[in-house]
Amino acid sequence: MRIRQAVAATHPGKVREHNEDAVLRLAKVPAFIVADGMGGPGAGDVAANIALTVVKEQSAQLIECNRRVADERTTENRLALGRALDHVFNESGRRISAEAQRLGRAGMGATMILATIVRNYAYIAHVGDTRAYLVRDGRVVRLTEDHTLAELKLRRGRISREEYEQSNDRHVLYQSLGAGVEVEVDLAQVRLVGGDALLLCSDGLTRAIEEQAIADNIDASDLSRSMRRLVALANKQGAPDNVSAVLVGVEADKGDEPLEAITDVMRSVFLFEKLTEQERLVIAPYLEEVTVEKGAVITSEGDPASTFYIVVKGRVRISAQGNQLVDVKPGGHFGEIALARPVDRSATARALTEARLFALSRDRFQNLLRQKPEIGARLAISLLDAVGDRLRDLSERLAAVQRAARGELR
Repeated sequence: MRIRQAVAATHPGKVREHNEDAVLRLAKVPAFIVADGMGGPGAGDVAANIALTVVKEQSAQLIECNRRVADERTTENRLALGRALDHVFNESGRRISAEAQRLGRAGMGATMILATIVRNYAYIAHVGDTRAYLVRDGRVVRLTEDHTLAELKLRRGRISREEYEQSNDRHVLYQSLGAGVEVEVDLAQVRLVGGDALLLCSDGLTRAIEEQAIADNIDASDLSRSMRRLVALANKQGAPDNVSAVLVGVEADKGDEPLEAITDVMRSVFLFEKLTEQERLVIAPYLEEVTVEKGAVITSEGDPASTFYIVVKGRVRISAQGNQLVDVKPGGHFGEIALARPVDRSATARALTEARLFALSRDRFQNLLRQKPEIGARLAISLLDAVGDRLRDLSERLAAVQRAARGELR
């Protein structure tokens, strides 16, 4: 994937005289950043620029992490990139907090969003209510969830969508840079196709313009004009805060592989179906991509089991003691019990055709539970439900065998 065009803009907005936002592009990484400062003149702008300074200081590490992901897109390399971005954000928070204490500026802080593009994928890290959108074929998809009290209540089912829209907590942050505590950085993985545009923006834009209006005003063939239209529309709508944005357009290089998006496959899998699209994007880096040749054995009966598999392409045959049990087609899965506890494989899985799979190991699953406890709790509940269903089914089959043995069934 090649970056065709990237443009950035920042404006005080309709009602603010001072601009506390900042934007940055690092071409060598490549990385694109929007930081939204808080605390008023002499504080918010300082906080935003401290965050961008830290990103620039850490650019060599980000370049190295990106190179490793480009060379081999393993889960280990993708999560290492996530850890590097986590360090950038938390170091920014520490620096901002220290400067706030030095200046005596309580409330000084920032939110930030950063996107880096590696081959066919964008990796997007954020803290706060700065957002990322994907614009594709005239449609806009929000890629991030705000770290606000209202959004937290919505995710937990404590308020409805209608109540969320009217809530005063929509702009109350529960985490930001500079609050003096460690922040939990969300890292989303997004597959790109030629013609896509990424929009990173501060809440001054999203508080003024509805998502459909964003899509309507972005022309992927002319991002400079699109940016001018967005900023002008936000101000026309009475932008209540500073308006800052970065637009990045990409086009496919010759030979780019048209890969299926992990999140497209995840929607049909029991473990992930109850999650939001944004939460699936956060989980995506934990899934390994596996390609196997026709006839290859993926798992063997009796071997220790430690991985859950999702079939993306091709067909996989499951058999036990030489008997065919089922053929798993794209969207199907096998091995979920391995996520719950160490067990031995009860069946053999063999590729009937060349197959592509997504794999989640028990170690990665446990890591996910620790690092993303809110998402992890829902995954654990879905897994328990599935294992319970499997055990009930097994119990019913055993009972049927016992009844048959006693001559109770004909």
